[in-house]
Amino acid sequence: MGTRPPPRIKNFQINNQIVKLKYCYTCKIFRPPRASHCSICDNCVERFDHHCPWVGNCVGKRNYRYFYLFILSLSLLTIYIFTFNIVYVALKSLKIGFLNTLKETPGTYPSVLICFFTLWSVVGLTGFHTFLVALNQTTNEDIKGSWTGKNRVQNPYSHGNIVKNCCEVLCGPLPPR
Repeated sequence: MGTRPPPRIKNFQINNQIVKLKYCYTCKIFRPPRASHCSICDNCVERFDHHCPWVGNCVGKRNYRYFYLFILSLSLLTIYIFTFNIVYVALKSLKIGFLNTLKETPGTYPSVLICFFTLWSVVGLTGFHTFLVALNQTTNEDIKGSWTGKNRVQNPYSHGNIVKNCCEVLCGPLPPR
């Protein structure tokens, strides 16, 4: 006779709300709350946010703050390059004219154009993740609508305070490897 498989779901209470712990048949564990199995990495990832194809890694509890700081610094760098290229062209144009500035600094214009289009996507991504940090929510939870939609269940992980949520997500202790 074969062994009976474990139940698919266990109920767990967090902040007076029932949270379902799902069993992962691949890893053979009950996943912690907010964990998800990444089919690309073939691991269960705690506080799974998303699998990032650009870095080839999952973004979760242990590396989310570094991901956030990366996209924040990338946004600031893009804004910096865009702003100072515009300022440079404006000041140079006052001295020698716009057409002469075009001839003298041809590399500035592709840089401005690339930064202009990059600015919207990178700053938009940073804004979206800032919104998620303020709510103490993951991209995965937002896409699935875990704390909104039909069930109207409040996010049990939110402290109800933006500062406390930001501190937990970005400054909280790192779990051991």
